[in-house]
Amino acid sequence: MTAAGFDGVYRSSTSFYGDKPSPSLVQYLEKYHVAGGGAGLDLGCGQGRNALYLAQRGFAMTAVDGSAEAIASLGEAADGRRLNVGGRVADLAGLELEPGRYRLIVANTSLDHLSADEGEALARQMTAALEPGGYLFVSVFMVDDPGCDAQGRVASETASYVKHYYQSGELRRQFSALSLLAYQEEYALDVGHGQPHYHGIARLFARRDH
Repeated sequence: MTAAGFDGVYRSSTSFYGDKPSPSLVQYLEKYHVAGGGAGLDLGCGQGRNALYLAQRGFAMTAVDGSAEAIASLGEAADGRRLNVGGRVADLAGLELEPGRYRLIVANTSLDHLSADEGEALARQMTAALEPGGYLFVSVFMVDDPGCDAQGRVASETASYVKHYYQSGELRRQFSALSLLAYQEEYALDVGHGQPHYHGIARLFARRDH
């Protein structure tokens, strides 16, 4: 399925994944004392729960998603709350990022919606697009996720959109040019949408030092 196929998913709910930002993103920003300000980029933003939160923290956000429905919903929310978020409908596989532009880049379960080669290419661009001292938060689904090979287990209702499930350590290697601040792999329960289900997931928080 394509990213635009999410239009129907987002049409079914104005907050399909909830209104609250990723708890891990919030945790890392607080732990490493990342103050708001500067340009931020949210790749695969969906309806914008992370982009809206980061704009509230003072980042000038650009939010990108393949779903026009998601970007429309995000735009309405940003306008209603008078937040600095610019939405853009684009295929992440064909995206070109300006080097050294962003103080913070977020990709919350979006690189795994690309093929392995496309994800590698975008990861290189993301690394280069950070300004010196800039931060990166990425999460991806892993091969132990039920969506990879359900075998009777309950998978997420949107699992069919994932193109590449990551191996253990793969995400860490993909961003090895950055200074790693936090890395986690876990198998955890998700009750945020649909029927309760588990995810195998990796999360990374890193900084570009040079």
